[in-house]
Amino acid sequence: MNSHKPKYQRLADQTQDLLQAIGHPGDRVLSIRDYARREDCSISTAQRVYELLELRGVLESRPRSGYYLAGKEQPLLRPLPTASLEIAVPRDRTQWLRTEASVAWHEHNFSAYFASGMPDVSLAGVKTINRIMRQLTRNDCHESHRYGPLQGDLRLRHQLVKRMALAGAGTNPENLLVTSGGQEALHIALSVATSAGDLIAVESPAYHGITSAIQHLDRRVIEIPTDPLSGMSLPSLQLALENLDVKAVVISTSAQNPLGFSMDDASRQALLRLADDYEIPLIEDDVYGELGYDRNRCRGLRAYDTQDRVITCGSVSKTLSPGLRVGWLETGRWIEQAALHKRVSSMRTPMLGQLAVARHMEEGHYDRHLRLARTVYAQRARDLQQAVREYFPSECRVSRPRGGFMLWIELPAACKGMELANFAVSENIALSPGVLFSHRGHYTNCIRLCYSGYVKSEHEASVKVLGDWVKSCQEQGQDGRNLQAGTVSLSS
Repeated sequence: MNSHKPKYQRLADQTQDLLQAIGHPGDRVLSIRDYARREDCSISTAQRVYELLELRGVLESRPRSGYYLAGKEQPLLRPLPTASLEIAVPRDRTQWLRTEASVAWHEHNFSAYFASGMPDVSLAGVKTINRIMRQLTRNDCHESHRYGPLQGDLRLRHQLVKRMALAGAGTNPENLLVTSGGQEALHIALSVATSAGDLIAVESPAYHGITSAIQHLDRRVIEIPTDPLSGMSLPSLQLALENLDVKAVVISTSAQNPLGFSMDDASRQALLRLADDYEIPLIEDDVYGELGYDRNRCRGLRAYDTQDRVITCGSVSKTLSPGLRVGWLETGRWIEQAALHKRVSSMRTPMLGQLAVARHMEEGHYDRHLRLARTVYAQRARDLQQAVREYFPSECRVSRPRGGFMLWIELPAACKGMELANFAVSENIALSPGVLFSHRGHYTNCIRLCYSGYVKSEHEASVKVLGDWVKSCQEQGQDGRNLQAGTVSLSS
C-alpha cells in the first residue's frame, strides 16, 4: 500500500511503530551505522530515517552521544503547507513588480524581526572574522587596498574548491569567480547562460530575489509546482519542458528559501537527467547548502553533472555575514563569459572581505562556526514551530525545514499575509508576506518567518500577537482589514 513511498520513509514508518510499541522514553537506540546494518540499507538511507523520526518528534539527538527515544510526548506536527499544483503560465511582469514596489523597506528597530533572511551575526564565528579584519587593517595590509585578480583572491578560491569538494563537486580555482554576494553571482549566471526573452523555470514559491533578477534581465518566469517536503515536481518540470520553450532552471536543492526542504539524491540525479535530455543549463542557488541540519552536507548538483550543465552560486551572506559581500559561482564552460560580465559590471570584489574569509576558512573557524550555526538554527526552528503550534489556529499549515532559518506558514484562506504583515508593523514586528514569493501573486494567505535570531524568551510574545490576529481574522470570517495598520517591511 505504501510502495510509492521512498525507502527511507517506509523504514521510518516501520521503525516508529516498533519504537512506540516496545520502547520507553529516554531509551538509547541503535547508532546509524548499526541501524543500516540491521536493515540492510545504506548509511545515507539510515541517516534520512533518523532525521525524519527526529522531525516527527520520535527521536532526539544528543551531541556526541547518539539518538534516544524522545523523553516526553511530543505534540503532533501541523500539516505541511499545500503543494502548488498548477504550472503557472508566463505572464506580464507589471503586476508582480507593482506588488513588490508596494512593499516598503523600513529602517526601523523592530522588537521582533522575522522578515529578513539574515544569519545571526552575534555567533562566535562572526566575532572571529571581525578580529581577523581588525588584524588585517591594523597591520596595514596593502593587499586589501588593491583591485586583486578579476576572478578573486586565489587563496580564497582554493578554500572554496575544498568546500565544493565537501558537496561532492570536484573543480579547480580557474573555474571559480568571486562575486559581491550571492545576488551578483545569480545575476551573472543568468546573464551568461540565458538570453533576453528566454523562459526560466523556478520553484513555486521561490525566493523573490531570484524572480527579481530574472525579470530585471528581461527574461520570463514560469513557476513549477513544488512540494514542501520533497521539492520541485519533476513530472511537472518535464511537462513544461515538453510543451514550452524553457531555456534554463533556477533551483535551490538544499534548505530552500522559503520552504526549507532538501531534495534527496535520487531527485537530484533525475533533475540532471532531465537537463541532459532537454539540453538546458541548471543554475543552483546554494547559499543555504552548508546550513543543512543533517550531519553530512548535501551533495550539490555538480556532483552528478557529467555534461557541464550546472552553474553553482554560493556566498557567506547566509552562513556568516551579509555585510562581507563575498559570494562566488562555479561556472564550468561559461567562465570566460562570466569573467567578462564581472569586468564590465562591478570590475572586482573588494579584497578585504576576501582575505578575511580566506583566513577564516584556512584556520578552521568557518567549519566550527557552521557546526554551531546548524545546532543553533535547528533548535530555534523547533522553538518557533512549538510557538506556532501553541498560538496559531489548528487550521494553519507549517513547513518542516531541513536547514537554513525560514519557516513557511499557510494561514486559513480568509487570512491574507499582506494584511497580517501590515498589522505586524503596527505592533513593532516584521515578517514577509507570501505573495512576495510568487511573480503571479500566489500565496496570498501565506507568510514567511525568519528564525535565525529567534530567542524564545524574547520573541514568543510576538508570535502570540501574530497568532491572535490570525484567530481573530478566522473568527470574524474576514480578511482582517479592520485590524491593519502601517506598512510592511520587505525581506531579503
